Amino acid sequence: MSQNEKYNDLMSAIKEDEEKKEEQNRFDATLEQTKDAHSLARKTLDATKEANDNNVKIQKGINAAALSADNILTRICAAIVKAENTTIKARLDDESMKQLHDMHAQWLGQEEQKLADHNQQQETIWQKQSQRLTKIVKNNEGVWISTKLFYVVGSLSLLSIITIAMEIAFYVYFHWIQ
Repeated sequence: MSQNEKYNDLMSAIKEDEEKKEEQNRFDATLEQTKDAHSLARKTLDATKEANDNNVKIQKGINAAALSADNILTRICAAIVKAENTTIKARLDDESMKQLHDMHAQWLGQEEQKLADHNQQQETIWQKQSQRLTKIVKNNEGVWISTKLFYVVGSLSLLSIITIAMEIAFYVYFHWIQ
């Protein structure tokens, strides 16, 4: 082998070694990235498991709260039904009966007094009204109409009102409707 061939072989070997080192460095970098990705995936998996465990605990808590609410509602309904079905026995002894009778008599006395006061007030008002009417009659004040005149004037007024109402109805019917 010649020198030149030896030199080329040596240069090829050096190039191959350098390429191997570069390839080794790339593999090392890729291996490091893969390890980092694996570590990150492991952390994410652990966080997901922890979140899932927390969700399971929360779900159990919600189920327990719902069951507790149902139990509370059932207990309240049962207490209401029990209270509705409970009979209350009340007894009045002689002293309580006497006290009740005294209170009733006191209330009745108050009501009788109110009624007497009201009757007195009405009588006073009637007397004042009677005095005013007597004064009007004595002084010849006011308008006095005989009974016959009242019925004649009242009848004519009623007929006038009916006639006016009929005229308006005919006017509306013949002018606005047709």
